[in-house]
Amino acid sequence: MKNLIIETKKLNKKYGKQIVVNNVDLHIEQGEIYGLLGRNGAGKTTIMKMILGLVSITSGEINVFGQKLKGNEQQIYPRIGAIIETPGFYPNLTGTENLRIFAKLRGMTRKDCIKHALDLVGLSYNDKKLFLEYSLGMKQRLGIANAVMHEPELLILDEPTNGLDPIGIVEMREFIRDLCKKNGITILISSHILTEIEQLADTIGIIDHGILLEESSYKDLQKKNRKYILLKVSSTSNAIRVLEQKMGIHDYEVENDTMLRIYEIDRNMGEINKLLITNNIEVLSSQFCSDTLEDYFKNITGGEGIV
Repeated sequence: MKNLIIETKKLNKKYGKQIVVNNVDLHIEQGEIYGLLGRNGAGKTTIMKMILGLVSITSGEINVFGQKLKGNEQQIYPRIGAIIETPGFYPNLTGTENLRIFAKLRGMTRKDCIKHALDLVGLSYNDKKLFLEYSLGMKQRLGIANAVMHEPELLILDEPTNGLDPIGIVEMREFIRDLCKKNGITILISSHILTEIEQLADTIGIIDHGILLEESSYKDLQKKNRKYILLKVSSTSNAIRVLEQKMGIHDYEVENDTMLRIYEIDRNMGEINKLLITNNIEVLSSQFCSDTLEDYFKNITGGEGIV
């Protein structure tokens, strides 16, 4: 049985007549990085804010750590760390001084919590540099240090690579991956950048205009990025029987009654066609294809791509 850290059921958010989040069912498992992928304005941040109690829910249900969120906020929220939009810090204080204030506000008792959090994100303890002198990457790291200072089990990050240069993006990606894999933190991350989610997430949820169009493991989505032979035949069931028995082809996918994908692309397409025809199966078309994930996202979001 899957251990779900976050589960939403028919989650909805409306502002007047505008539907921002529409019947979203998320399933985020313990110990994974879950990537919420969609264009700006797709509803990603609103979902995160509803989970964190920053935005009210119009209808639906949110379960966190196996409990209903409503009524159990005091038990659940101390176990969560989050960065939504730009982290807010005092510009004329150092990173360490900023974290001391937040630690005091949270009533934290662990004496080395600040140093531990800064070490975790690769920032120096008691560094004299003021926050206003930080690079954007350092500011993002300090935000994450603040979010993990109390050692949460769940971390929610809204567009954490926004505005970073290419080197900063790579560093942030590696850091987030380490947080999950080495420290066992479950992470929900949002982005409008396909390549970032593709390189980070174990599971990807694709959202568009408030609707969760697909929720799949990265491995399953990778299959949509494979090269294949696309066959249009008179009967896929008959074609499969012949191809399995007489050519030993087993790596395939049936799209419908007439469309079949064969992923064993080293096979001779002419021999496949000949075999099917001689077994009274009409071959209407056959071609080599290669769909990219970008192509797939364009298709399911109505033709508009994601960066």
